[in-house]
Amino acid sequence: MTCAFEVEALTPGFGVKLTGVDLESAIRDPAFLKDLRSLVDSRLVVYAPGQKLSPRALQDLAASFGPPANIKWAGYDAHHVPGCEWIKVISNGLAPDGKPYGDGNASAQIWHTDATWEVPVGHVAFYCRQTPEPPPKTYFKNMIAVYEALPEETKNRIARLRAIHHLYPKQIEVKVHEEGPSLPRERRELGFAHPLVRRHFGTDKPILYLPTRRDSVIPGMSDEQAHALLDELWSFAQRDDFSIGVPLRADDVVLWDNRACVHSRDGWPEDQTRIMWHVAAFGEASTPMFPRQSLNVIGLTPEAASKVLLGEDAAY
Repeated sequence: MTCAFEVEALTPGFGVKLTGVDLESAIRDPAFLKDLRSLVDSRLVVYAPGQKLSPRALQDLAASFGPPANIKWAGYDAHHVPGCEWIKVISNGLAPDGKPYGDGNASAQIWHTDATWEVPVGHVAFYCRQTPEPPPKTYFKNMIAVYEALPEETKNRIARLRAIHHLYPKQIEVKVHEEGPSLPRERRELGFAHPLVRRHFGTDKPILYLPTRRDSVIPGMSDEQAHALLDELWSFAQRDDFSIGVPLRADDVVLWDNRACVHSRDGWPEDQTRIMWHVAAFGEASTPMFPRQSLNVIGLTPEAASKVLLGEDAAY
């Protein structure tokens, strides 16, 4: 290891604080990047306070984990970082010309994984540029640990199920989550069908991989059955013992594994501005931890298809 740095556990087995390193120069060192990747694979969240990163260095940090993803809102007339196509600004503030800095607001957010209605990004980094005082916390939840703690009966029930992650506008905002009406089923069937138990290639461990919306479609289940199951899984996951919270101040960096973590945040007063630089890198397509040889249900009756998808047909 060429670049020396200190690692402090945020909790046993989950999250670390990185100190004694200048990320601006360290990310040019292949040995450091290898160590950083190992840390993220094993601890999922790396928090590095007090950094001075150029926009280029932040983009390169994300790109060291995979192809950079353009996560800006298409057609949205807002200010991002000039000349930096991969940096998305998240803020509730307005620039002097009256246009917003990036996109966002000051509302609290629920637990979610970024961009799961398409091929999801694998890793995400925030670089805080401005924040209210006291700073609102960003929270992370270890979904590998959540899966490990599930009752065995639940693990068996969900082993080969998939859920369709559909796009719902502003679905991560608390008010929308609590009050937003369900879309028609044909709209909720438009999205990626990700496994409920996803393989984590960094550790070869299973991840409980949940859609944000509790009304998401699970093929082979009625809406009532799917809602009940997702409510059950999310209720279990929301226990505090799987979570950490980080109060991001100006110049703090946090990098996390978007495959194996969900995240949320506190809200703050609308008259105070928070500015975050946000970069992301594509990962692999979600892979089931427990694949079946075949899930081809074309030509089967709804009843027969349901048995196949729920693992109740021994012929599959």
